[in-house]
Amino acid sequence: MVLRARSKGQERAKVKKSSSKRDASLRIAALCGVISPITGFALLSLAVFYSPWFSWTGKYLSDLGTRGDDASMLFNSGLITGGILSTLFAIGLRESPLLSSSPLGRLGALALILGSCAVWAIGVFPLETGAPHTYAARAFFTLIPFSLLLIGAGMMTSAEKGLGLFTLVMGVVTVVVALIPWPWDGGAIPQMLSVLPLSAWSVVLGIGLLMRLK
Repeated sequence: MVLRARSKGQERAKVKKSSSKRDASLRIAALCGVISPITGFALLSLAVFYSPWFSWTGKYLSDLGTRGDDASMLFNSGLITGGILSTLFAIGLRESPLLSSSPLGRLGALALILGSCAVWAIGVFPLETGAPHTYAARAFFTLIPFSLLLIGAGMMTSAEKGLGLFTLVMGVVTVVVALIPWPWDGGAIPQMLSVLPLSAWSVVLGIGLLMRLK
């Protein structure tokens, strides 16, 4: 009896330790979701500041990473850093209580992982690399709205209907922005407007996950 009680106590301790490690990993992932867009926008702003030639209506954001100067380094570093942080967030989100009971949401999180990998790939392969950059950019702008719509739909079938509705709205906004025939020669503004919903969503979901882990 004593041995059995000791064995059960050891099992409980192991489960508690495993749960603590999991919660710590999820907290790190949630923080990555909050920090990722802040880091990306900060470095993007600096890149624009140091690029007086850049035009929001006549250029694409990717043009900021092509000149091999300090601005290019800032822009590409922002993509790489933000993309890695976003990937870590997406991995944690997939295993978090927000999506653990939703196969559809977990599928959306997988698409988010791939889309986040595409972000840092854009930074690793600047515009002048040609096809690798093009494929990474297309993957990002395709996978991100797809992932938001799947995650939102998955949450709507669970107890997270509020966050689910918010996620669906952000996904729809991203799709609408992509479909609008903008009047400018450059695509910097539409690209920025496509990224803003994802960024807002990442911060909100990151904070939401942190609150649920308290």
